[in-house]
Amino acid sequence: MDGLLLDTEALYLKAWLPVGEMMGVPITEAVARKTIGHDNEKTTVIFQEHYGKAFSMERAKPLLLEWIQDYVAKHGLRVKPGVRKLLKLLKQRGLPLAIGSSNQGQYVRAYLEEVGLLPYFDTIVTADLVERAKPAPDIFLQAAQNLGFSTEQCLVLEDSPIGVQAAHEAGCLTIVVPDLMEPCAVTRGRVWQVLSSLEKVPELLFGANATCG
Repeated sequence: MDGLLLDTEALYLKAWLPVGEMMGVPITEAVARKTIGHDNEKTTVIFQEHYGKAFSMERAKPLLLEWIQDYVAKHGLRVKPGVRKLLKLLKQRGLPLAIGSSNQGQYVRAYLEEVGLLPYFDTIVTADLVERAKPAPDIFLQAAQNLGFSTEQCLVLEDSPIGVQAAHEAGCLTIVVPDLMEPCAVTRGRVWQVLSSLEKVPELLFGANATCG
């Protein structure tokens, strides 16, 4: 969801700097970028590696959520180009859809509901529902199981190297649509296609005449 369907990765990246100021921790954009695609536990490890025990996720998370809530109340959430057309087309084709996110379930559902995308998804698997978040494959393994398919029958769309690694280890065919991080050679070697936008997906899957009825 974050960075693929919604422009929330950029929002989190923007939020960490003022949150750091409020905590007295000099969080930089460069360090915040290292947390992209990770769950709370790994994000804590990354920040503590750079800032020591001065960083506390227990203190940071409420500040982060408050900042984001204020921002969304003023500006709304931006849906990525091509999202609505793609989801509508997939549903019209009868394909079941899952969300696999390292975010927490309550926020995933709240964000999707905010922009009217929640009804498209048959199952939602988040970090709080599995033992290990991305880059471990657990989220995608569970999502495939919930849909009733093997992972080899599933196509994953991802935006980050962490997510691509998880999908690759789960055995899923993967398309990467980069958001804030350009795919390196390793990431490119793990995916079927690298696309510049979700707007490119319908034609790739269904041909030049792929349209919504």
